[in-house]
Amino acid sequence: MMLLDRLLPETEPLYPQTRMLEHVCSQFFHVFKLQVYEGMYDNVPYETLKGLKDRNFQHFLSASRKILLFIGENDRYYRAWIGLAFILAHAEYDRALAELTREEFIRSHLEQWEITFNAVPESYFQRHKPEFLDMMLSAYLSNLLRVRITMRGPPQNSKNS
Repeated sequence: MMLLDRLLPETEPLYPQTRMLEHVCSQFFHVFKLQVYEGMYDNVPYETLKGLKDRNFQHFLSASRKILLFIGENDRYYRAWIGLAFILAHAEYDRALAELTREEFIRSHLEQWEITFNAVPESYFQRHKPEFLDMMLSAYLSNLLRVRITMRGPPQNSKNS
């Protein structure tokens, strides 16, 4: 991945689909930086990207972004597929949210992340259903997406700092 990431050129997103893709990729990178900061990759709390030794996932995120942006900017057929992926993902999330039951959430969350939520009352589950679906789909990563460090934390908007 490191070699691929270094060989691929940067592409400026111009079309709506590729601008959306760039925004999603920047959100992925934000969560990655927070995980680096908490010591997820080198087991070093308050780590920075400069000092990071385990860069495999960083290169994966960067190379994937570059490939998709390049294809989306240079081929209108693939650009349409990227746009369709956003439409389908949005519709699928809405469908999953509408159909999610407390029982399915408890079972699926336990199967995937080995944490149980048996004590969550049905009324509380119904009030906070979107947050529970996010937890079921991405564990705690959806929480990190919402975190913005304002004091001595990782940079928020730089690509590979």
